[in-house]
Order: sequence, then C-alpha cells, then structure tokens
Amino acid sequence: MTRIQQKWKDKKDNFTILNIPDELWDEIRNILPREKPPKTIGRPNVPFRKVLDGVSSIS
Repeated sequence: MTRIQQKWKDKKDNFTILNIPDELWDEIRNILPREKPPKTIGRPNVPFRKVLDGVSSIS
C-alpha cells in the first residue's frame, strides 16, 4: 500500500458527518439566492443545506 493510499484509509476511518445546526442554517439561508424551482431544465436540484453539510464535513 502506498503512502497516499494509507493516508486516505486513515482519513476514511476517522470520517464523521457534520450537519449544520438549525440556528446557523437560518442565518446562512438569508444570504443565499433562491433555490431553483423543481422540474426546471438543467442539472438536478440539490438543496443548499445538503451541499453545505457536505462541504463542512470535508473541511
């Protein structure tokens, strides 16, 4: 196993999912643009909160 693979494995074992608290989300939601309406043309909709939860869990 290479050093990179070992480092990734170690990180993967320590991975935790973080969720943005409701109070913080209420503050952040006010500064974001409106989400796309359902069934619009283009990429599938992903809720902003789900995206932010994902970003916070990586950092």
